[in-house]
Amino acid sequence: MSEEILHTLRIDPADHSNPRTSLQLTLSQLQKLADDFDLGRIVQMDRPLDTQCNTTDPFKTGQGTFLLRARHGEEFKERVEYLHYLIDYLCSHGFPTAAVIRSRQGRSWTTWGERIVEIHRFVPHDPGIHRDWRRMHAAASALGDLHRMLGKAVIGRTPVPPEMRNDANPQQCWMLLNDSESTLLSQIGVHPQAEEALSIVRKAREALEPLLGDYARIIGNLPWVTVHGDFHFWNVLYRADQIAAVVDFDFVQERERLFDIAYALQSVILHLRHVHGPNLRSFGDLAWSNARIWLDFYDEAAHQPLSAAERAWLPLEVLRIYLVSIATSTMQEDPVGTVMKNGRDFPLFLWVSQQRDIFAG
Repeated sequence: MSEEILHTLRIDPADHSNPRTSLQLTLSQLQKLADDFDLGRIVQMDRPLDTQCNTTDPFKTGQGTFLLRARHGEEFKERVEYLHYLIDYLCSHGFPTAAVIRSRQGRSWTTWGERIVEIHRFVPHDPGIHRDWRRMHAAASALGDLHRMLGKAVIGRTPVPPEMRNDANPQQCWMLLNDSESTLLSQIGVHPQAEEALSIVRKAREALEPLLGDYARIIGNLPWVTVHGDFHFWNVLYRADQIAAVVDFDFVQERERLFDIAYALQSVILHLRHVHGPNLRSFGDLAWSNARIWLDFYDEAAHQPLSAAERAWLPLEVLRIYLVSIATSTMQEDPVGTVMKNGRDFPLFLWVSQQRDIFAG
């Protein structure tokens, strides 16, 4: 979901001549898709949600509110059907997520042009992102539940990996940083902060270098599970202090479970700093016990708690994922500005990576 998370549908009178959706569908075209899924007459359309990969268009019929999702062009039907199988399993076992709607023919997807299109039931939730400890602890428990349930769901199923990933191993990240350096060198004399951004990229490469040798060996010996792949707090929806849904399973894949945990833990760490306020003298002054408690909530819900080896490697996994965000910053429209924005947290995550026992139970 985007920062403008849909809460209620507020809509101007429909203009049947102008497309309102990310797919550039008119109301009559969207109605045809709704008919294919036997959802009744559309009574409201809303503006598209600003999502990173797929396009998402909310609409309302007499049967409720739904989200039309058009997948990016690299997705293929076997992958989509695998994800829908997992979502169906989660829904049938009481895990909170957005149900997939099936057509009259029992299919969970159709096509519009070259795009695979699906419809999900909208889950009512509070607007905005939620960062307080009760809700974040609930997210940790939900992640443990999710890993446990996905582990059961995939028994006897052949996994279908995503065509596109949101991560890079250290070797790939190293090459991306080389490309980033070339991009920023071309901005010297053009952008006033280009040299500062270039310094951040070079420091990122220095921080990455120790991981080049150990990463594959360490990760290969840690527990592998089916992970969400994009478990951040925009993808956890709440009503009050209860989780309404975990959404966006586009990056589900088989890999080390520590990835999901480290990915989410970045937001936990930034919350620690936010709570402390601007008068921080040392990163060691942050309430790191709260981060360990967050991991304890995960342990209580998971099929097995984090091992000592996982907790020991976790600081380096947090840094590794953070360095990928630095390496991919120059792919954005404003490469210098994006490096500067993403690089402001570099000292914090580098410090965390040097505290090998900071998450020890």
